[in-house]
Amino acid sequence: MSSSASPQDAEQKVLFRITLPNLWEESLTWLIAEHGFGSAIGESSYPLGAVDTEIDAPGLETELRVLLELDQADAFRDALQLWMADLGVSAADWSFQEQQHGLEEHFQISDWQAQWKPFRCGHFVVHADFQPLEELPTKAGDIPLQLKTGSAFGTGTHPTTRLALKTLQKWCAGGPPPRLLDVGTGSGILAVAAALGGVREVIGMDPDPFSAVQANAMAEINGVSSQCNFWRGGFESAAGQWPAVLANLVADILQLGAGNLADLVAPGGNLFAGGILRRHWQTTAEAMAAQGLVLESCIGRGRWLAGIWTKA
Repeated sequence: MSSSASPQDAEQKVLFRITLPNLWEESLTWLIAEHGFGSAIGESSYPLGAVDTEIDAPGLETELRVLLELDQADAFRDALQLWMADLGVSAADWSFQEQQHGLEEHFQISDWQAQWKPFRCGHFVVHADFQPLEELPTKAGDIPLQLKTGSAFGTGTHPTTRLALKTLQKWCAGGPPPRLLDVGTGSGILAVAAALGGVREVIGMDPDPFSAVQANAMAEINGVSSQCNFWRGGFESAAGQWPAVLANLVADILQLGAGNLADLVAPGGNLFAGGILRRHWQTTAEAMAAQGLVLESCIGRGRWLAGIWTKA
């Protein structure tokens, strides 16, 4: 860990640049906001510009950038050490740098707001809570899906999240399933979308300790809290059988948990499983088939694939 802060220009701000493994940035972003240090801006990178045939998810890193007042720096530095230890991230796997200079005009939350654009995915119109719905060019039949500013989790821009949203639209268009289970719910974006689409009971869980807080907040701002229930846990913490199951995870977890997922799908029910790189598709499909799940369709976006399976 290093510091490049200078004693000069004492009234300027301090920029913390935190490098950590992917999958942990969501929790850290939430902690930063929850403890009053503002919003973090993150950027994920692929080492040496590697393409998908050369890299697996654990090799990815994220840099989080947080701009603070000078008098906040000591408290943030101490908190950062505690948070990473509590999250269980090895000291060898993360680092930070401090830079002191005038970045206000380049690093305001308003700049991020100006760059983040609402988007349409099927009939879902995904927009942030600082973007008034009446100012968006919506169409008849659109379903607004509002994101909470400062959410520590996904914003719906990942290709497999979009594939899941389009799948949900199809499931709901023909008469929504009465109940839906969202495994690895993250921000709750898919669970909330299901509730907005007419699913009466939506359950979501995630092993991340901060997911349920974020998902409940998202359900509340979208007016579907009464339909949703979230808790901390993996798919082994779920019970019963469900007519619709979402599992937008990663290939290795899908393969290892194929039996659990199959048990959770009711006879005649559907499973959406996403987060699968093309190179891992065949192994994942074979794991599902071994559990008696029947592949109905494979859909893709770029290097990412997802499948819809049914249970006889």
